[in-house]
Amino acid sequence: MGNNMETLPRIILGQWPTPLQETRQLSEILGCRLLVKREDLSGLGAGGNKARKLEFHLAQALAEHATHIITTGAAQSNHAHLTAAAARKLGLQAQLVLNGQSDLNRLSGNLLLDQILEAQITFIEPPISQSNQAYMNEKMRELAHGVALEGGKAFIIPEGGTDALGTLGYIVALQELGVQLEQLHPKVRRVLVAVAVGTCGTFAGLISGKVVASFPFEIDVLGVSISGITEIKKKRTVQLVNDALQLAGSAAKVSLEQIVIEDRFIGEGYAQMTKECGEAIRITAQSEGIFLDPVYTGKAMAALIDKGRAGELRSYDAVVFMHTGGLPLLFHYGLDE
Repeated sequence: MGNNMETLPRIILGQWPTPLQETRQLSEILGCRLLVKREDLSGLGAGGNKARKLEFHLAQALAEHATHIITTGAAQSNHAHLTAAAARKLGLQAQLVLNGQSDLNRLSGNLLLDQILEAQITFIEPPISQSNQAYMNEKMRELAHGVALEGGKAFIIPEGGTDALGTLGYIVALQELGVQLEQLHPKVRRVLVAVAVGTCGTFAGLISGKVVASFPFEIDVLGVSISGITEIKKKRTVQLVNDALQLAGSAAKVSLEQIVIEDRFIGEGYAQMTKECGEAIRITAQSEGIFLDPVYTGKAMAALIDKGRAGELRSYDAVVFMHTGGLPLLFHYGLDE
């Protein structure tokens, strides 16, 4: 890892390492040796990948003597609920700025968890004339100002926990995965790691981890987009990777050509179910007893199943699917296709 990684503040919030699980029937379906990295069993809240990012963010928040943690996301944000859980664990107050409207009398999924955690929730609907991200960032700054007026100190975490600091969490994860592969499968020489891509932070962290890793096997990282414009995601990923590498103490850089994103499984957009996603959720549950979600992991697995059926995974000694969590989303959205 980079020279700075051991000295950067980090507070342990999860249970590491997460399991690297073999599959039998799903491997047969995909025509490859498929392993599932169970980030959904990370041990914070309802589990998921955001815990790794929060370990760096909240360590910084504590170093700055924050009393309140403010973050933002969609109404059913996994990141928001995990941020609220982490804040509670550390004795801090959580304030969530969520995009959309909700009937607080009929809560489900992540919103139900937010309420149980007694997070302060502000619902907003950005005007058409302003980007969602800019408007939500403005609202977070307003909340932070209000906290300061009351004598507290707020620490703002961006949507998805996605910035250079949060990206470090998946440099750690890639290192952890590499050690597991060396121990469990010492003859592996070529590995594909596949992950859903939303705000790009986890994807960028895995690529950053690959850059600084020194394992006796080759690692390819495939991102599966779940929404948005691919070229924008690629550019954002490059920026995140290079910023994270610099923060980690590495002089290495990546270019746009090194970023691989599969975008054929987006469907109509964020949280919009597709036939392939529904099929992937059912196949994974019925073959391995593992549940995926209809927003992120279902679409990512749909891409892997498609590539497996097309014979595109046979050149790899192992394919690792990063299960980033999101089970509350399955209960909220269901499988309506």
